[in-house]
Amino acid sequence: MSLRLGFACFFAAVLPSACGGGTSPAAAVETPPAAPASTTAHGGAVMPPTTAAPTPAAGAAVDPCELARREGGKLRWFHDDYAGAMACARSRSLPLAIDMWAPWCHTCLSMQAYVLTDDRLADYERRFVFLALDTDREHNAAVVAKFPPAAWPTFFVVSPVDESIQARFVGAATVEQFARFLDDGERGHMAQGGAALPTWDDAARRGDRASAGKQWADAAAAYAQAVAAAPADWPRGPDVRVSWLAALVRAHDVEGCATIASTQLDATGTSASATDFSLHMLGCADTQTDPTVQARLRDAVVSRLDALTRGHSDALTVDDLSDALLVLRQALDGLGRGELAKQAATRQRKLLDEATAKAESPRLAMTYNWPRAEVYAYLGVPSELVPALEQSVKDLPDEYDPPYRLAWTLLQAGEPARARGYAEQAIEKAYGPRKARAQGMLADIEHAAGDVEAERAARAAAVATLEALPIDARNPETIAKAKAELDAVGKPAAVAK
Repeated sequence: MSLRLGFACFFAAVLPSACGGGTSPAAAVETPPAAPASTTAHGGAVMPPTTAAPTPAAGAAVDPCELARREGGKLRWFHDDYAGAMACARSRSLPLAIDMWAPWCHTCLSMQAYVLTDDRLADYERRFVFLALDTDREHNAAVVAKFPPAAWPTFFVVSPVDESIQARFVGAATVEQFARFLDDGERGHMAQGGAALPTWDDAARRGDRASAGKQWADAAAAYAQAVAAAPADWPRGPDVRVSWLAALVRAHDVEGCATIASTQLDATGTSASATDFSLHMLGCADTQTDPTVQARLRDAVVSRLDALTRGHSDALTVDDLSDALLVLRQALDGLGRGELAKQAATRQRKLLDEATAKAESPRLAMTYNWPRAEVYAYLGVPSELVPALEQSVKDLPDEYDPPYRLAWTLLQAGEPARARGYAEQAIEKAYGPRKARAQGMLADIEHAAGDVEAERAARAAAVATLEALPIDARNPETIAKAKAELDAVGKPAAVAK
């Protein structure tokens, strides 16, 4: 995926406030890390049950990198163990690359399966320590608060010297983009020891740090400096432009975002960054008061993404193309071109159906569950996907996402009675903020079924789950919204004036 504000990986989760791993050095022993059995590993494998680390013999040196292991590629990963990964990084004086991911994030799964396992990244195994953090797991809350994702996935390079951010990448990347991101982070880490850092790298790093602190105006200014100083062929140019426009939109800079959207779109390359930029461009269009400006921005997105999806490079994954078609139809709908939007959706459905049929494992097929559910519902045929999602539930009995997607799809199909049981399955298996989201969906199902008391109970459970999260994972706005929804149960819907 791309960062996708409107995509599953952007807003589909209840965040603490919408995928990766780690390598340790080549000498690390390939023993399993202490991670939950349900954690998804890179390359489609499943993490083994939690195991206790062996007790070293008296006086024996303990290698802090022992728990990193290879998973479907050349890189070694720590899972959900920030302290262990940081200890490894410090022991080897290597930068730490962090993948902020979640099992519900289709782009996270795609990155793990098709990019992070690519042999072209093999050399980074000796140069980095890699850590994958499931952002919904409660014991990761403090780290997620320290390095907040802007979308799913978000990748960070952190220096073990002072745990400072050296580089950030939001959304889907090609192998080449991910490698250049790591290179930038490595240079930043080396600069901690006095090495020179190019002006544009330093400016981009300042932008990344400001973005992590939600200082959007400062971030936008820093990214602008980076783009202005960098050579025209700067490999990070496309993704830094995405972060630049995102910062302007989040800073509510209506005029600034329109200017940058118009002047920088053509410099976003042919990767998922072009889609991500386009998505923020649509967000910028929504803030404009002049209908002419709105239409101009949306028209530009249509032209850009229609060309991208019809003449795409091999660097784009199926997930990347699917998201590009999604944003294309969002732009077309915004322009009132419903028939063309439907054609884009039909192309997207065909693409996803073919990819699912070719998937080599149920876990790889799960990557496409949400995009398929969304586009089938958009086309008005959610029931046609139900058998495939039922099979996904059977194939992956320990995963919460397949029953969640099936419940949602059945709700869209007008079958709340069938949806209820799958929502309950998802609640039983989910954890952290995602559990609250599943409880909220159950409440929507009960509302559709007309059971007021059951809806009230489900919404109360969602509030309780959110309030019981670790303090770093609590989002006051999300809690307030959940409480408002609970208070509204059984009351007439407000009439818009």
